[in-house]
Amino acid sequence: MRALIVLACGALIGSALTLSAQSQRIGSTVFDWDKLELRTTATGSVRSVVRAPTPTLDQLEMHITTLNPGQMSHAPHKHPEEELLIVKEGQVETLQNGVATRCGPGSIIFHASNDLHNIRNVGSTPATYHVIQWRVPSAAK
Repeated sequence: MRALIVLACGALIGSALTLSAQSQRIGSTVFDWDKLELRTTATGSVRSVVRAPTPTLDQLEMHITTLNPGQMSHAPHKHPEEELLIVKEGQVETLQNGVATRCGPGSIIFHASNDLHNIRNVGSTPATYHVIQWRVPSAAK
């Protein structure tokens, strides 16, 4: 009888944990620009949008960065997650594996997995871009 109670409790706890993990997954939603908190940084500002699992991704991370003129996001780095950057305004230069490319509003930058990259504001006004990064279950580390 005790074994049956222990098994039943274990099943209930497992179900609760599964439901809890599923409830943290995001589904279809809207992220309203006016409701995103603006945080000032040493290089400009950032608006965090989301960092959560979805039905098909281990993690979806989105944020919007504004770089002041002459500033860079960070030193060149790499990570296993791929990401897209969509330039909203300003002039930026992206460094990808040692190759620098300048681009402006409407441009889309793709950083592939484990490629060395960064972005820098090369204009005379603030540059704002949206970052969309994702982690898939089968991603190589």
